[in-house]
Parts: sequence; structure tokens; C-alpha cells
Amino acid sequence: MQRSTLVCAVSSLLLAAVLPHPLAAATLTGVVSREVGGPIGGARITVATPIVAFFRETRTDGVGQYSFPGVPPGLYALGASGLGFEYEETMVSVGTIDLVRDFTLGPEVHPGRWTVIGDTNPEDLFATNSATLMPDGRIFYCHDTEEPVVLDPRNGTKTFPPSSPSQQGCHVTTVLHNGKLIFIGGQDTDDFRDAVRTVKTYNPVNSGWANLALMYEERWYPGLARLADGRLLVMGGGQRPNAQRTATCEIFDPASGIWARTDSMGTPSEYSPAVLLFTGEVLHSWYPPELYNVATGQWRPTGLFVQPIRFYPGHSDHSMVLLADGRAMICGIYRGSLQNPSMVELYNPLTETWSLGATTAVTRSQTEVVLLPTGKVLCAGGKLEDDNHQVPTNTWGQTKLADLYDPVADRWQRMADMVYFREYHAVTVLVPDGRVVTTAGTGGPAQPGISNDVEAFEPPYLFRGVRPRIDTISTTDLERGTSFTMDVTRTAAITSVKLIGTMAVTHWVDGGIPRLLALPFTQKGTAVTVDVPADPIAAPTGYYIVFALVDDIPSEGVIVRVLGAPTASVDDAPPVTLRLATAPNPFIDRATVLWYQSVAGPARFAIYGVGGRFVAMRELDAAPVGWRRVFWDGRDGDGRAVTAGVYWLRLEAAGETTTRKLVRVQ
Repeated sequence: MQRSTLVCAVSSLLLAAVLPHPLAAATLTGVVSREVGGPIGGARITVATPIVAFFRETRTDGVGQYSFPGVPPGLYALGASGLGFEYEETMVSVGTIDLVRDFTLGPEVHPGRWTVIGDTNPEDLFATNSATLMPDGRIFYCHDTEEPVVLDPRNGTKTFPPSSPSQQGCHVTTVLHNGKLIFIGGQDTDDFRDAVRTVKTYNPVNSGWANLALMYEERWYPGLARLADGRLLVMGGGQRPNAQRTATCEIFDPASGIWARTDSMGTPSEYSPAVLLFTGEVLHSWYPPELYNVATGQWRPTGLFVQPIRFYPGHSDHSMVLLADGRAMICGIYRGSLQNPSMVELYNPLTETWSLGATTAVTRSQTEVVLLPTGKVLCAGGKLEDDNHQVPTNTWGQTKLADLYDPVADRWQRMADMVYFREYHAVTVLVPDGRVVTTAGTGGPAQPGISNDVEAFEPPYLFRGVRPRIDTISTTDLERGTSFTMDVTRTAAITSVKLIGTMAVTHWVDGGIPRLLALPFTQKGTAVTVDVPADPIAAPTGYYIVFALVDDIPSEGVIVRVLGAPTASVDDAPPVTLRLATAPNPFIDRATVLWYQSVAGPARFAIYGVGGRFVAMRELDAAPVGWRRVFWDGRDGDGRAVTAGVYWLRLEAAGETTTRKLVRVQ
């Protein structure tokens, strides 16, 4: 009995150190100032117990003052942050007497941190590799679609899916709207000259591989751009017998599984970075830059780089991202005969001109480039292109440098060095928790690596105190032009919601969705209602990560899918009979009705209540063979909202009839 009493007493003392006392309270106040200058208004101040069981947030007023009244006794972390300022934190022990704690914030200088989180052993990804963030948050690594490795970046655990039916190295890859990974082109031997027409998918659900229709032409190192409707524009690449480059292009339609030829580029190239601009045209940068009009299917020239002396016809010296403001940014420069090169050039799609951005202290080519949810751009590794800096390199001149670019301020900030020197065969992706994960490329170009370690970069925003947290989300399938809701805690008010496309990289070039969107939202308490863009060019079909931010501090993200194309499997045969689906079911406000119509013609659907009571009907115009989608907003034919209960949907199309039960809940 005495031992039990002692344990209880010790436990009570420990809890008292981290949990607020329920019977007394004090006020925490202070002033937040700059190192040089006056007070900082609008700074975020947080007070939380070490395990964040207790949390409050406030903002400083115009003279930098803050106040937390009624803070119960306990041990707290008191933190202060402001945009552009370094985060400061102090531990305070609160009793019953009011406390004053002032902060003086200097410029933000945190370098972030690189940490080894796992490895791809026994596989050496070598020089034909890719990395794809899958819809479940794991990363799919493979070097030639054989002997893949799937790594969970949250805990470093690995699984080993089966190999595909054939070798396919130096492919391009992306994630289709149905969650399957697609691998396009490449080589079927260890010789890069042996280009292939091969296309296959990997299904993460059952670890199954499937061959799709062949491309019209062989393509080693082709370029890839995702179009708004989910189709894939594939450009150039090397061809047999000597990897000679081609200017030809073709488009893959995942809905039909069919390839179609389209206009050729003006110049043969391979592995050109490309993005779908907000104008609706595709910009490819290598080489020279051109624009593809999706509506007309034609390429045309656009503005030339400010620094035209590059590495063509070799591999591109840069990668490219689409900034939130619609400009395209290329990062990386081959020095050649350039005297004062800049690593950054920015493309304005309205004027079709390029301009120089600020450059880093040390210039490199073929760097890893990742757009972050804050809108800043991480540039890591790459080949040293500046003989005036005695930075460490490996035998092949590759660096472990990392820098962070702010496109709004046009300013660079040096980050912590990577653990390993990495060249362009490294594969680097943003993951939902906000880190950037990289592996491979630890040797020289086309040389075996010295390590198979996977390392993760924690950007400075992960060292800025308590992060907001998305506790729940109403759906991860987002319909364009609709809204979804999130419950967000550990903040009194978020400042933005960001939607960023997931990445699928082959070496240093991304085949994912080049988008960073600030979504409109409203907040009431912890409930946040977010609007999804209606424009498919703004939000192309596919997978994204949604983040809730307070200033420049993102929550952990949630992977979501923007719908647009039906979710039928691209490598399954279309249904031969009428197939009907509804989602969500049960539903609250609106249900999606999706069906495959095997014969062209009109359609009609009617909704009945229990006992056959007629509720509503819609007549639909004739449509071609394929998937069709309509919505029911839970109203009858007179526009009145129906009550919760069981309803029956009857669809008539192509001479066939089918029914499905649909449940509405409050």
C-alpha cells in the first residue's frame, strides 16, 4: 500500500509539471521587438505545455505587446515568431503571479537540418532511377522498373514489391488519376541506346503491373507534361540505334488507353523540363524554349533565355517549377563561357520573356529543385560551376550544398549541407509532413553511388514552434467548383490553405503536377471551409497535398485528389454493360452519379423514395460512348430539400436500365 501511494504521489508531481493547475491563473505579457528598430506588430505568440495538451495563441498589437490572461500554473514553452524573423522560444514556469517575458527577434537565419532516415538497401538505384510519391504517402523507388523499393518516410520502413515484366530504365513517370503509377519509355537493356516504346502501370493496391498500349515511337529520356484533363504530353527522347534525339511528340489518354500523335517540337531534345502554365499552354525549356497550344495541338517558339549559352544538346542544365504567381522558374546553370552566371531565370507567360533572378553564392548545374508549400524553392546538390569558391566536392565535382530561394524577395538563404554529395541522378520529393526526401546520386554521373542512404531535409519552417494541425478533413476526393471542410487546431486562425501537386521525379526533373495554389477559405472556430478551383487549368486532375498554414508555418499535409476524369482503371477494359456508381454514399448535401455508357445516346435518371414515391427526374442530352457524371443536390423536382432516408436511383441509357440505393443523412 505504501509503494502504491508513493507511485501515485510521484505521478502527480510529474503531471503537475506539464499540465495546467485548474484552480489558479496568472497573466503572461510582454513586448516583441526587432534587434534593430522598433516593435513587431502581428507577431505570432504561442504558449503550450511540452506535450501541447494546453495551447493558446495570440498576436502582438501595433506596439508589439501581447497578453495571455488566465494561464493556469504549470511549465510552458513560450514562443514568438514573425514573417522574416527568427523564431525564439523560452520555457516559463507559471504560478499565481503575473509574468513579463519580452522577445527580441533577429532576421531569420535557421539553416534547416538534413538527417538520414533510412536506405534503399539492398538496391542501388544507380543511374536509371525514379521516385514517386504515392497516394498513401509512401515513396516508390525503382531504377528500371525492376526490384523496386517502397519506403515510408514517416518511419523508414521498407517493402519490396515485385518487379515489372521487363526492364525499363531512364523512363518518365507520374501518378494517374486512379492512383496507379505509369512508366513511359526508357531503355530495355543496360545500354541507353536501346530505347523502347514500352508503357506500363503499377497498382499500389495489389502490387500488380500491367502493360499498356505501346507508344508510336521509341523514347529514351522523354519529356513529360501533364495536361489539365489528365492526359499526358510526351516529348522527344533518344531513339535507336545511337540515341539520336527526336522532336516528335504524342499524347496518352488514360481514359481510353490510346496514344495519339501531335505536333513535333522545333528542335530535337530529350528530357526537357516542362510545365502546364496557367495560360493553358505547355512550356518546355530544353532547347530552345517553346509553347504547346493544347487546343490547336501546335508548338511555337517563345522567348529565349537571357543566358543562352548552356549545355545543349546534352542533358538540361536546370530543372523547372511553376511559381504560385504563374511565372516559371528554372534553376541551375552550366557556366561554360558565361562570366557572371545566375542560377535562376524567370519566365513571364504574359510577355513571353525571361529575366534573371538573384543567384546563389556558389553556382551549380543540374541541382535538385523542390517547390515548398511556403512558395520558396529548395535547390540542393548539383555540379559545381564556379571555380572561385573552394567548396568541398567529390571526385566528379558534385556538391552537397543547399540553398533556399524566395521568389517574392528574389533572395537566397544558405541552408545546411546535405549528408552526401549528390549529382543529377538523385531523386528528391516533397512529402506530406513538410520534409524533402532524397536518395541516390552519391557517386558521379552514371557511376555507382557510395551510399544507398535516404536523407530528409527539415526546412526552417519546421523549427518555428507549434504547427497548426489538420485533425479531420471531410473528403480527400475534391470536385472542382465545390468546397470541403477541415478541422484545424493548434492555432486560433490560419492564414492560408495551400494545395501543392505531388512529385514524380526521374533524376532531377519532375513529372508531377506543377501547381502551388492558395485556396479561398473561411474559418469559424476550428472549422475551415475551403473552395476548390472550378477551372481545370488552375487545378489539373490528379493528386495534391493540402496544407493549412499560419504565416509560413505549415501543418502536416493531407494527400487529396482533384477529380475530373473518371476513376476507372486505365488498364482495364471499359464496361460492356451499363455500370452505375454513386459517391459519397451515404451523402449529406450532394451525391455524384457516375456511369459508363457503352452506346452513344441520351440518358435519363429518376429518383424514388421508399414505396416507389417519385422524387425527381433528369433528362440528359445524347452523349458519346464513355464515362458520364452528374450531381444530385438532395432536392426534389420542385427544388425542396428531401429528408434523410433511403432513396433509389434508376438510370436508363443505351437501352439498358440499372438501379442503385442511395442514402441521405443529416
